[in-house]
Amino acid sequence: MKAKDMSNLYWFCQSVEYGGFAAASLQHKVSAPTLSRAVAQLEAQLGEKLLHRNAKLFQLTTSGNEYYQRFAPLFKQLDEQWLQLSNSQTSLTGDILVSCPEPFADYFLQQIAIEFMSTHPGVNIHIKFASDTERFFDDQIDLAVTTLPATASDLVQRKLFDSQLCLLASPNYLAKHGHPSSVEDLLQHNLLAGNTMKHWEFKQDGKTQQIPLNPKYSINSLRLTIQAACSGVGICLIPSTTASQFIEQGKLELLLSEAECQGGTTYIVWADRKLVPSRVTAFREMIFERMRQPLGFLAAISPQS
Repeated sequence: MKAKDMSNLYWFCQSVEYGGFAAASLQHKVSAPTLSRAVAQLEAQLGEKLLHRNAKLFQLTTSGNEYYQRFAPLFKQLDEQWLQLSNSQTSLTGDILVSCPEPFADYFLQQIAIEFMSTHPGVNIHIKFASDTERFFDDQIDLAVTTLPATASDLVQRKLFDSQLCLLASPNYLAKHGHPSSVEDLLQHNLLAGNTMKHWEFKQDGKTQQIPLNPKYSINSLRLTIQAACSGVGICLIPSTTASQFIEQGKLELLLSEAECQGGTTYIVWADRKLVPSRVTAFREMIFERMRQPLGFLAAISPQS
């Protein structure tokens, strides 16, 4: 087999693996027309059609399925061997794609990313804001910091830290709307949602109670949720370590202190237990190392920010 035929066969297997030319082109940074031409050349060389394809169809023929089943595992083994070899190199290179909640990037992750890239100039880090793993595979994420547990079976997660939450509102809001005297009273107030929670959960008088969220205002940013609460928009549920400075400065007041608010857990998530590029592993371990005082970055959120 000629090298060109091998290359065309590889691009055929990758196009099938990712479900189409467009998806495979994003994964490998090769144009979709290049992949389409590679498959067409392979079909011409073999003298048979491997794929039924048009604007709405991408389906293997019987022959195409046979070639894919025979050769895709061989290419996967080759990729694994190549990855193991590249992981043995001392110089780290390549891209790391990370998703995380905005405050985690603001007050923790960006500082680490800059330091990591300074130590490893061949590494590029790209951060997107998200608090779950819903688009982990679609966005080709390497590491996700999330406030919700991962549900996909092929994702690995590890807890980074727990945080206690508390209810707060500004004096102006309370003067206008009154203080809630029970968890049920929250249903009559303007609530601010800063994440993807569907409800707030509390323990009061030995009972667990859930308050469904129909927020007055929602924004997936802890910093901006706090700003909205300080402006008198409504009641927020935020980490206690963050809340203390706003309480001390009189910007927010603690509510329902007798009710135990649900705790928040933050996880770090990655794919595949074995085949993780060395640059991703090194960055992940650096995050673990710096999380020895896990809640420090939350306390750093400034009342003026």
